[in-house]
Amino acid sequence: MIRKIALATVFAATASAALAADLPSTKGPAPFIAPAPIFTWTGFYVGGQIGYSWRNDRMIETNAADALVGTGSDLGATGVVGGLHIGYNHQIQGTAVVLGIEADLEAAGLNRTSAVELNPAGVPYANGAPTDYSYGTKTSWQGSIRGRLGYSFGQALLYATGGVAFANMRTFYTSFGASQAFSDTRAGWTLGAGLEYALSRNWSIRAEYRYTDFGSFTDSPATAGAFWNGFNDRHSIKDQAVRVGVSYRF
Repeated sequence: MIRKIALATVFAATASAALAADLPSTKGPAPFIAPAPIFTWTGFYVGGQIGYSWRNDRMIETNAADALVGTGSDLGATGVVGGLHIGYNHQIQGTAVVLGIEADLEAAGLNRTSAVELNPAGVPYANGAPTDYSYGTKTSWQGSIRGRLGYSFGQALLYATGGVAFANMRTFYTSFGASQAFSDTRAGWTLGAGLEYALSRNWSIRAEYRYTDFGSFTDSPATAGAFWNGFNDRHSIKDQAVRVGVSYRF
């Protein structure tokens, strides 16, 4: 009797397990977890920047025969620069290399006037008080179009940048009540480096240094008074600047 009961129990348990295996599962599918998006620098962006610039401009004066007759004191100016930028980055797929192009346009407060000029021996001219004559340079706006080459460390981007720079250059000369000014848009080259950090997929901040060389140009004052008439005045302008900025990437 006990043997029959035991066999009946084993048979019932086996039948129940087989029947349960044939029934549909009451558990739902495992929840889908999307993989975290991979950060990329690719995209268009716009932003603004502000910085501080310092300039070197030492004037050289020659006569009609191109002989040196004087050198101006350094017309180096310092001032705040700031404006807007727009650009596009492309991060090469599967790499940390980022290529880009950027343009900026800025207002500039670079202005310097001097009334000290040196003769070829390096001694200040002694004809009249300093208020009898003066000269200077001024830049009110500037901009650039540059390429960018960067290496991404995730949300940090270390980059180099370089290209064409342009700026409004105004030079002026006065002598005993007479004056003359020259105004032109000068072009040159610019080269620098920076570090950009992405606060999110859309917003980033940056710090950048750039060196800009606007080359040399010559003025020939003809109506700026007797002190300047008949001479040629060559300016060589080189700028350095540090900037911080913020960008929004679409």
